[in-house]
Order: sequence, then C-alpha cells, then structure tokens
Amino acid sequence: MSESKKTDYLVLVNEDNRLPENFEETIEIITVKNAADEEYSIEKKTYEAFLRFRDDLLENDGIQAELISVYRTIPQQEATFNRYVEKFGMDYARKYAALPGHSEHHTGLAIDVGIMLDGKLIRTIEGMLELNHLYVIMQSKLPKYGFILRYPKGKEAITKIGYECWHFRYIDSPELAKEITDKGICFEEYWETKK
Repeated sequence: MSESKKTDYLVLVNEDNRLPENFEETIEIITVKNAADEEYSIEKKTYEAFLRFRDDLLENDGIQAELISVYRTIPQQEATFNRYVEKFGMDYARKYAALPGHSEHHTGLAIDVGIMLDGKLIRTIEGMLELNHLYVIMQSKLPKYGFILRYPKGKEAITKIGYECWHFRYIDSPELAKEITDKGICFEEYWETKK
C-alpha cells in the first residue's frame, strides 16, 4: 500500500459501479487463517474489526463466526461466477454473485461469514439461510464494529443481489454504520442521499 494513497472505505462497488482503477494500491492486504485452517486475504483494518466482532459473538452469544470469503481478485471472481453458472444456472449466479470487476470482494472490505456448528463450518448459501436466526443476532452487532449488512431483505431491486445474511461490509465508521442500519437503507440508498 502506498502511504500517499488513502483507502476509501465508502467506495461503492456494484453492478453499476466498477472497482475504481488502482483501488487495490490503496489497501493494505494481509493473509489470515480461519478455524478450518483456510487462508484468506483481507484488508487490515477490516480484519481487526472482524476479530473484535467475532470475539463479542463468541463471548456473549456463543456464536462462532468464521471468515469463508473475503478479498478476491477479478480472475477469482470470474471463476466464482462461472462456477455458479455451471452448477446452478445464470439466474442463480446473477442473484448471488457479482460480475467480475463489480464485486465488493475486490475491495478487501467485504466479508462472508460462516458459522462453526458442532465442529463443522456452515458455508453453503442454503445452510447459512437456514441459520438466519443466528445471523440476525450477528447483524444487530455489525454497526458497533463499523460493518453494515450489505444485501438486506427487501432491497434486491436496488442492490441487484439477493438477500445475503452472511455478507457484511466494513465502512470504518460505527456512527455511519448505525445510521444506515437504523434507517433500514442499503448502501446504494445511502449513496443516493450524497448526490
């Protein structure tokens, strides 16, 4: 990361907004492991906030949250998207995976979080949706650590991504995260208020 370039923690990356050129040069990516000994790359401050969030969940709610997907390069996103198309079809892929170059995972600021239950990491979309009641507890704590639920229920027409109870976005501001959450708006709606 260049010292002269500041990370834009409020960058909007979606179907209509491609990852800004050279954005990756502004972030400090570190490599970490989850409890399943899987290695991930993630932006440093995002990881530090995740650790505080994870510890809170474990200590106060008995929920063991684990990273299952974080930073992805454009070729990695292309492979993910193509795998979804091959396995489930284009409609499913468009609902749960962004097009390469348009994924928040390129920023290093978006995290997908699975839950460890009885020694098994729950990481499939269907499995995580079945545990929505535990994700609701997680979601209530997100703002305290500077995260928002990125793809909330009822906002699919705006985000163009289906409800993802497991996909959280770090914005480096607990106050703004609380404001977005309390208003019940998605990140795109927040950006509309800034125009």
